[in-house]
Amino acid sequence: MRRIWIYQGAVFLSAFLFFQVQPMTSKALLPIFGGSYLVWGLCMIFYQAVLLFGYLYVHMMHRRFGVLIYARIHWILLFLPFAMVSLTFFTAKPSVEGSNVAFMTIMALSSAVGMPVFALSTTSLVLQKWLLASDLSERDNPYVLYSGSNLGSMLGLLTYPVLVEPFLSLDLQWQIWLAGYICLIVLHVFCMPRRTNVEVVQTAIPGAGIPFKLARQWFLLSASGTALLLAVTNVITLDLASIPFLWIVPLAVYLAAYVLTFKQNPWYPKWWSKIVYWAMLLGMFMYLMIQVRLSLPVAISVTIYMFILFAVCLAASGELVLSKPVDTKRDLTSFYLVIALGGLAGSLFVGWVIPVVSKSLVELPLALVMGIVSLSLCTERHQNGESQIKHLFVKQMVPVLICGVIIVFSSILLPAMVMRSGTVDGKEPLIMVLVGIPVMIALLWAVGKTWQFPVLMVVACVSLGFTESIISGGSLVGRLRNFYGIYKIYDVGNVRYLQHGTTQHGRQYISGAKAGLPLSYHHHSAPAGAVLVSTNFSFRHIGMIGLGTGAMAAYFGAGQVFTIFEIDPDNIPIAEKNFIYLQKARLQGATLNFVVGDGRISMRTLDSSALDLLLIDAFNSGSIPVHLLTVEALQEYFRVLGDDGLLFMHVSNRFIDLPPVVCSNARALGLNFCEKSNAGLVDPDAETSQWVALSNNPDKIDLLVKEMGWSSVRAGVSSLPRPWTDRYSNVLGSLFSGGVSQ
Repeated sequence: MRRIWIYQGAVFLSAFLFFQVQPMTSKALLPIFGGSYLVWGLCMIFYQAVLLFGYLYVHMMHRRFGVLIYARIHWILLFLPFAMVSLTFFTAKPSVEGSNVAFMTIMALSSAVGMPVFALSTTSLVLQKWLLASDLSERDNPYVLYSGSNLGSMLGLLTYPVLVEPFLSLDLQWQIWLAGYICLIVLHVFCMPRRTNVEVVQTAIPGAGIPFKLARQWFLLSASGTALLLAVTNVITLDLASIPFLWIVPLAVYLAAYVLTFKQNPWYPKWWSKIVYWAMLLGMFMYLMIQVRLSLPVAISVTIYMFILFAVCLAASGELVLSKPVDTKRDLTSFYLVIALGGLAGSLFVGWVIPVVSKSLVELPLALVMGIVSLSLCTERHQNGESQIKHLFVKQMVPVLICGVIIVFSSILLPAMVMRSGTVDGKEPLIMVLVGIPVMIALLWAVGKTWQFPVLMVVACVSLGFTESIISGGSLVGRLRNFYGIYKIYDVGNVRYLQHGTTQHGRQYISGAKAGLPLSYHHHSAPAGAVLVSTNFSFRHIGMIGLGTGAMAAYFGAGQVFTIFEIDPDNIPIAEKNFIYLQKARLQGATLNFVVGDGRISMRTLDSSALDLLLIDAFNSGSIPVHLLTVEALQEYFRVLGDDGLLFMHVSNRFIDLPPVVCSNARALGLNFCEKSNAGLVDPDAETSQWVALSNNPDKIDLLVKEMGWSSVRAGVSSLPRPWTDRYSNVLGSLFSGGVSQ
């Protein structure tokens, strides 16, 4: 067996473990701190920051001690986690009211996985240094280990939801993970440097260091790839289809590009630079479709976005390979340190900056611009005299200005002219043609040109940003973007809609006799609405997780207290200012209370038996907050509901069949269960929806079944999925199992 495969196996296993532990920790944190963006956003930043600090640590330690001395120190780092980890995964106590969630999240991550993850973050660079110091023929090209590392990352990412999560509890996952970590330590034994060159082990490494322009190039290439990865992920999950696990696809494509370019024989053909230009054009075309509110079938759109992402990331990683340091003994760690810094910067830009400063998916064209600018900096500059360069610049400036004017005119003025004749309804294809053809022609002229294409891409990015607001006319009432997604409030005729990402969260009549009537899946003909207007039940204290338009509030009046738990603070003013349901409830005499925060976590502040009815409406998108329907979650709900309370859960979902899961969880707790769908009996003002009801009191469920047409048949079925708990869930097993569409 060739020894190089031991090195490859070690970096592969290290990356595999690194990408396995990330979803494990996110899953463990949900019931402790809730599902707020702050929590899972901090998880993402935590791992990228640990990776960056791991690279920085290796860089500084090898500069200080050299390979041989640090190799001995590294063993301490590898074994140190065993003094700090437990066989039980995440034993942190639930957060308490008033706690600093950000601080507690970081502390929980650091104490549970900080040391082993930090050790993993150093593995790839340390083993590349050890390979340099070995007697293997592959020591002249240690970068091949980076390809194995990315392959491990990709497989770790893909296997977790398919092979790990569906079959293993969190504690068992963690124990197997620790066994894998021990195997990694064993592999280190066989990679330990035994021979070395004086030049490699010396602590003082002479040289002028990395030129600033080269470091800038590495930084921009890495940042643009990561930015485009997150931009494409946002587009396909927020604008196309919020399908569970869909975010895995772009990340796998991104990692595949690095695998292909960093392997022993890199695959980055010269003709790929032409492909990149066409990918950029296609990206701007897709952005234009978003702006004019047109869309292709989801499968086609996702395929196109994956091609764009792969084309740009392959070029970016390919240019990184072409510009990698020749003096690996001196500059190897600097190279990876800059790459890690660029990746973190790209993630912060798209994940934290863009949602604050922009209301639309502007990160897509911005990431494309970043990509073409970084790639343009890699091209060879003309070897002409300064005067000739100025002459060429002036000569090309005129056509660039002409193309820029064409882009601005077609993106802003032409749509404005079309809108003068009325609303945009039915005119989207016309606007697409009027805007798209001139813009694409202008960009086509610049294809292959070093600075002209990036300049015109910037012009197109800015100009197309105005297109949607122009063609929206009066139909777009408002738009808001935050860390939880993109809200759109728009009118179609006499009906106002609230859309969050790809999910319709409700609608209302703006005027007329039906104004204030709950519509959609909150309609009085829908299962839950029918119960609320019936005389069979009366509720005094009601709670609800998930606000939306606030339509459910319209059913409550004098003497009733309605407490709404909403994780997104911006949803409350949206419902207050744009929809009349909350105002109607107040006029009817109901008392409304709002609690901002994760529903399950916030409910801990309520006294036992504080509610008569609890409504949960948080599962109708593709992103399933699993921690809201586990056995432990139901225990918390019925602590608040007591023995006589009733729980309604809206379980309509385009992709996940949730009723069997809820029924299984209810059975595990001895709760009574029934369900109802209004499929086939949909009022024109309603939509098909599916609800389940649970109670400790069998009489409540019997009343729903006998008087309201609910069904308890499933409760007697023997073949139900394994109950979901905070330590186990299987979303993939319920995927595409016939859920009710939205």
